Amino acid sequence: MRDLSLFDWVYPVLTCPVCGAGLSRFGGTVRCPAGHSFDLSAKGTLNLSPAAGKKHGDDAEMIASRRRFLSLGHYAPLCEALSNEVGRRLPAGGVLLDAGCGEGYYTAAVAKLPSVRLVALDLSPEAVRACAGREEAREGRIFPLVAGVYRLPLSDGSLDGVISAFSPYAGEEFLRVLRPGGYLFRAIPDRRHLYALKEVLYDQPYENEVAPFDADGFEFCGAEEIRTTFALKTPSEIADLFHMTPYGYRTPPAGKARLAALSELTIGAEFLLLTYRKI
Repeated sequence: MRDLSLFDWVYPVLTCPVCGAGLSRFGGTVRCPAGHSFDLSAKGTLNLSPAAGKKHGDDAEMIASRRRFLSLGHYAPLCEALSNEVGRRLPAGGVLLDAGCGEGYYTAAVAKLPSVRLVALDLSPEAVRACAGREEAREGRIFPLVAGVYRLPLSDGSLDGVISAFSPYAGEEFLRVLRPGGYLFRAIPDRRHLYALKEVLYDQPYENEVAPFDADGFEFCGAEEIRTTFALKTPSEIADLFHMTPYGYRTPPAGKARLAALSELTIGAEFLLLTYRKI
């Protein structure tokens, strides 16, 4: 059983998904003044999703594939750039939300910054459980929370920053939970991100569309282009990348067969790291 007092910094930030009131911890549960109660797990995770009990988000296979792939360090340039940007913009002791945290790769990197604490939120209970196993969560610097980005169970103006890395953009909710002057950090794929993979999967590979950088309610602070090339040296490494992407849902059988026939593949990754400040 994890020491739940390690997360006492987060409970005043949480709100009840039923009535919107604040939550307080009583032993192994949190509850609001109206009596709505939610159990904390032995690892300190909490499910505040209105759809609790239903399966949502990435499944166990996708989470395992993503963790194996990211552990190889191919996306480390983006991870380092994100940590540096957060550290440059936010004061020590800041509280951030990683909205759509997945298994916590980027969350854990940012949590290594001095005095930073993060709410790691994802709609997938599998992803949140994986995130809860990270050292930074065991030490109380990451609080793993099951919830959706379009209905954040967090109080107004309670956060210093929001991270949205390859996750749905919920601009109105991000604005609501950020304090005035708080920062939003977005990581998105650039036009030719993983293009070599698409050349294998599709007869007519396509570039990603990149929307204009402006966002209502935010001042745009800048964009950083991050480019890297890496080699996948085994069929299992290729399969892990494929299964952690949305391409697994929309690739025709012929494309999957071409990919399965490969023993290695060199791919370029292109990211955009966008920073915004709440007006």
